[in-house]
Amino acid sequence: MTARTGFSSVAFAVAIILAAPVVAHHSATYFDMGVDLVHENATVVEFQVANPHGILVYTIVNDDGDTEQWDAELPSANFSRRGGVVESLLSPGDSVKITGWPGLPTRTRERFMRLSRMDLEDGSYATFTAISAMYTRTGEE
Repeated sequence: MTARTGFSSVAFAVAIILAAPVVAHHSATYFDMGVDLVHENATVVEFQVANPHGILVYTIVNDDGDTEQWDAELPSANFSRRGGVVESLLSPGDSVKITGWPGLPTRTRERFMRLSRMDLEDGSYATFTAISAMYTRTGEE
């Protein structure tokens, strides 16, 4: 082994170790990606387009008639804003339909999901991945 080869192997190993937290941070291992959880008639409590992740706090009425508060994670502010998802999109009291992947027990807090889609009352909607967002206004060409 030459010194050059040894250096590149060490540099590669260091890069992999340093990248691991980033990959884990955006990992789907915290959410049940096989389940689409849908909350109809959710009421917005708070909406923040922020870093490292935006957050949508909302309430629903469960099957027992009790109000539950949920948190839905959005992509980072940069990804969200580039896709047209901005702070003024939602206000407290707005009614929305929420679709996402629920957090896995023991891996996330209770009543937490990764947002995959949000339908607004006017028919517009936004779709999300861990690293992107796209707002689509209905009726526009």
